Amino acid sequence: MSFLHTATKRMPCLLVASCLILAPLVQAQELSLEAAVARALEADAWLDASRHNETAQRAQGDAAGRLPDPKFNIALANLPTDSFDFNQEPMTQLVLGVSQMIPRGDTLALNASRFEQQADMQPLLRAERRARVRMQVSLLWLDAWRAQRSLDLIDDNRDLFEQLVDVATAGYVSALGRTRQQDLVRAQLELTQLDDRLTRLTQQRDTSLARLSEWLMAGTADGGQIATPDTMQLPAAKPEPALSTGPGEGDTSRAAAFVAHPAIRLIDRQIDLARTDVDLARQKYKPEWGVTAGYGYRGEDAMGADRADLMTLGLSVDMPLFSSRKQDSGLSAAGSRVEAVKTERLLKLRELLAGYDNARAAYERIGERLALYNGQLLPQSHEAAEAALNAYTSDNGDFAEVVRARIAELNARLAVIELEADRQKQVAQLNYLLTGMDSEEK
Repeated sequence: MSFLHTATKRMPCLLVASCLILAPLVQAQELSLEAAVARALEADAWLDASRHNETAQRAQGDAAGRLPDPKFNIALANLPTDSFDFNQEPMTQLVLGVSQMIPRGDTLALNASRFEQQADMQPLLRAERRARVRMQVSLLWLDAWRAQRSLDLIDDNRDLFEQLVDVATAGYVSALGRTRQQDLVRAQLELTQLDDRLTRLTQQRDTSLARLSEWLMAGTADGGQIATPDTMQLPAAKPEPALSTGPGEGDTSRAAAFVAHPAIRLIDRQIDLARTDVDLARQKYKPEWGVTAGYGYRGEDAMGADRADLMTLGLSVDMPLFSSRKQDSGLSAAGSRVEAVKTERLLKLRELLAGYDNARAAYERIGERLALYNGQLLPQSHEAAEAALNAYTSDNGDFAEVVRARIAELNARLAVIELEADRQKQVAQLNYLLTGMDSEEK
């Protein structure tokens, strides 16, 4: 009993120890840009909802193409109220009737086609959604990567600034060097500002990871877990997503490059849907037919002889004979909607073209800046920092210049990280703008 009691008491401690051992293993898993995008697409519940909407709309289209249900009726007609005798009067009868309405023109086929057209929009909506998710997740991932790489760089350089503070302190205390009090204060100030930058970058990284975790579900809604910033670790390597081929020269070829974009193809489907509405409005000018049939059963007469049963056949029609203003207004409204959607298509094409030109120009300019930094600014800032340090150690330089040179070198390296992240952001936006349906899953 004592052994069981002791084991029971130690069980929580063992569980805690196991969690502490396994936690680093979970945190050690790196989340690459490609993996983040894949997980976001796999866990996107919106795509599942779109598939259900497509199934529902196709089912509605099948129902909309059917004739309305016939109406059945039963009545006891012309029953005498003095005796309520079914056989007393010759006009007394039990009437069974049925009526069927036939919609105007091709209304049934057009209604079914309209639902099918709405269902055909869902694959395009999913393609556009996938492209947008790729872009949004990529932007969030790159924000977190930039903050993390900046944090790593500042952490690596913090020891250097601590050494500068120690050198300034030693020189000021010994009073043998040229270190002044303002040099010591300046070195301590720069170290404090580094700590502040670390705090701000940590906040930016955690914010980006928290927003990114909204897209990364580890399982289903029944028992899944959400990926938290604590369980995500980004790789240090610079991401290199592939850049889609852009449009060629000329207005025609440039516009043709974006015609296959899901957003444009979706508007094309909306134009087809609006044209179907025009055809439906034209059906209002056509008659709506109704067919009725009735059978009247009569009882025997007073002498016991059978009476002949009665049959009724009827045909009704609904036609706009006296005024067609209502139909004219409906047709005019449907035609105006077609033109409005066409205008939306033109505006969307202009938006995609302008967005591509803007992102492409930014991509190229950032590439030029990166080449300038890597080719000149980074080597020059490093040489300036080394020269300032050598001059100070030889009693020919100023300590403040040493600090300024080191800060300038650190800022240049941080700028390179930011430029690399910004360049990949432009790649993500360009890939979204150049999305086509050929490579998209239905």
